[in-house]
Amino acid sequence: MSARMRVLSGLGEKGPACLRLEFFNRRWLLDCGVGPENDSGFDPAWLNKVNAVFITHDHVDHIGAAAEVIAAGLPIYCTEVTARSLPAGANVIILPPYGEIQVDGVTVTTGRTGHAFGGVWLHFELGGGVLYTGDFCKESDYFLYDTPPDAATVLMDASYGMERLTQQVRIDGLLTKMSKLDGQILFPVPPSGRAAEMALLFEKHGMADWSMDARCYGRVKQVLGDGGSDYVSFDAIRKLRGLKDKARDFNPDARLLLCHAPCGTYGTAGELIEKWGQEGRLGRDAHVIFTGFMPVEARRMVEKGHAHFRRWNVHPLFDDVVAMANDCHAMQIVPLFNGRPEDFALVDGFDGRLQLSDRFYL
Repeated sequence: MSARMRVLSGLGEKGPACLRLEFFNRRWLLDCGVGPENDSGFDPAWLNKVNAVFITHDHVDHIGAAAEVIAAGLPIYCTEVTARSLPAGANVIILPPYGEIQVDGVTVTTGRTGHAFGGVWLHFELGGGVLYTGDFCKESDYFLYDTPPDAATVLMDASYGMERLTQQVRIDGLLTKMSKLDGQILFPVPPSGRAAEMALLFEKHGMADWSMDARCYGRVKQVLGDGGSDYVSFDAIRKLRGLKDKARDFNPDARLLLCHAPCGTYGTAGELIEKWGQEGRLGRDAHVIFTGFMPVEARRMVEKGHAHFRRWNVHPLFDDVVAMANDCHAMQIVPLFNGRPEDFALVDGFDGRLQLSDRFYL
């Protein structure tokens, strides 16, 4: 079956995810993101002649243009958890957390990514196998991860490029930074990502004076509800049950605050940063620690000394990218979501397999 791929957004940049898979008379869109920078938008022309849209998870750089997809009347394939984040009126066909379905005669296989609640990778039985990972991480003790099957073409999350610092090293650095800061500390976080993970870390190290906002607590309730164990480890769920009552009521005066949104420009995190700035507290007795991608506003805060950055690994390290490509026996390897995909040409065995064109045949 002849098929071709077009990377509309996400190749050669930390930009929104949007890819187009075409075969015979079918045209499928894989993710429909916007951001994470303000000028990274979604082109409505990308929906031209599209028959269906597949969404890997609910982070804005993968789902942010869902309203345009819905307005176009297109069916959306995603997990039940991800579907909860879609605007009203969506025509949803549910994907399993780990399993397969038939779509227009093509076998579509899914598996957990270790990155976000409800997140899955997508494998299409076309052209010797096409794997699109969305975002993935193999280091989480919280989220579950499934090894994908062989695929001749692998379009994979490579957000951290050649980075090799492990999660344990990152956590040690975060804890050290926290110990040196007096007063309150705000962590802008994605509710479906590391909010609960970080709460469990605080408890593990005896830091009980923490609180999370309503958005983050809402995801904790979902994890503790039906289907939570489809994506989150039993051990983490057991520990979260013991913290449920504590997490329910947001206390803005707690020492450690876990709040939406991860960029810090809106949501409870944005409100607190604005309030602390007006009160002259930022950098004095009120601090912000960003742990994920920082848009320009966040970078400026760090430059001014009003915030700090300590990464919490939610994307694959260099060795994980290489291992996945090799384990899948990929003949075409497409590193996505970083500004220097050409660096992977230096990897032993990648020569001749690295695909840096934004359009190619499968």
